[in-house]
Amino acid sequence: MDKLVRRVTVVQGSGENRQAKVAYESDDEDEDLEESPVPVFKPLERAVRHFLKAQVIAAQEAYQHHLESAKKGGHSWVVDDPINFMKARRKAAKEIRKASKIDDEDDGD
Repeated sequence: MDKLVRRVTVVQGSGENRQAKVAYESDDEDEDLEESPVPVFKPLERAVRHFLKAQVIAAQEAYQHHLESAKKGGHSWVVDDPINFMKARRKAAKEIRKASKIDDEDDGD
């Protein structure tokens, strides 16, 4: 089998008569070590992921506002861009706050 395949499970039957049998299971124990990250880094990784998501949202929002300002014609985009960036940063900050509330709720369990 390929190294990507760890386990093959065959499900037979339907409804309450379902049975699952493992047809193949990999012998490599090294994969289990790679699979579980160190628990200390899990919250850090989650925070970084939320921060990057917020940055993507800010960039998309700023780009969309810029396109709308440029559509007006002339040089109005020059005047609108600082306001557009502030709105985009505000939206990103809101996303980060929302993510931190979710993380706080997860830690309480």
